Amino acid sequence: MTGSLAIDLPALAAALLATVACGSLGNWLVLRKEAMTGDAIAHAVLPGLVAGFLVSGTRSAVAMFIGAALAGAAAVLLTTFVRRSTRLEAGAALGVVFTAFFALGVLLLETQGARQVDLDPECVLFGSLETLFYVPPSDGGWISGVPHELWTLAAAATLALGLNIAFGKELAAYAFDPVHARLSGRAPILVERALLAVVTAAIVASFTAVGSVLVLALLACPALIAAPHARSVRGQIGLSLAVGGVLAIGGYFLAAHAEQLLGARSALNAAGMIAALMALAVPCSHAVHALVSRRA
Repeated sequence: MTGSLAIDLPALAAALLATVACGSLGNWLVLRKEAMTGDAIAHAVLPGLVAGFLVSGTRSAVAMFIGAALAGAAAVLLTTFVRRSTRLEAGAALGVVFTAFFALGVLLLETQGARQVDLDPECVLFGSLETLFYVPPSDGGWISGVPHELWTLAAAATLALGLNIAFGKELAAYAFDPVHARLSGRAPILVERALLAVVTAAIVASFTAVGSVLVLALLACPALIAAPHARSVRGQIGLSLAVGGVLAIGGYFLAAHAEQLLGARSALNAAGMIAALMALAVPCSHAVHALVSRRA
């Protein structure tokens, strides 16, 4: 593998796999008007990630996933408790809980020494795309040289696509008419919990590679970009992944070549640039749709 491919290909692959994992699931959150749920989970898993590291002493994917899953479950239960005990609306309760969990995670990062092993606030916010390199192993094989983040992201992307394929009809029924779906048995509570579990898995898998900023963008922006132009749920998911993939590639290369293209002093953060492009594309997409609708 050439030097440029060894540097750029793993980072690009990570960004695209995170787009598939988070972007495909984000469509269901947007359709159900629960995009803030993904935001809350993304913030709430941080103390769990740090706790998993502190308990295991390493950045073990298994330990950090278990910690993040427990933190996500605790955040959901606490949100329910806050809503029932204070009668706050869902958005307010989510805002209180995920802000508290994220602050706790940052506090643990700063006080427990996790930042000494490349688990620090900057890594949490912007990920580590630029540090994902292919290192040719000495034994001549190629698999062991692939960054472990790619394997984790590939598993999350496969799980997300599998959920979409296996339970697409049930998820669509629950998104458009949850009361009827529950009464008819077309979307049992187990499917809803499976969606939240897979969303949590996708967030955890993407967190250390692309950071929370890009995770939040991937959960909402591709779906919001595609929604005005889609004629079906399947079409929306496909269009969101296509647009998300193009923006991920474009944002990565725009950040990498910012000195020549933007006149920056150095290359820019790839995850931040991709997130910025996606956020900018949302109002542009809706403006284009409104313009076309008026002319039609």
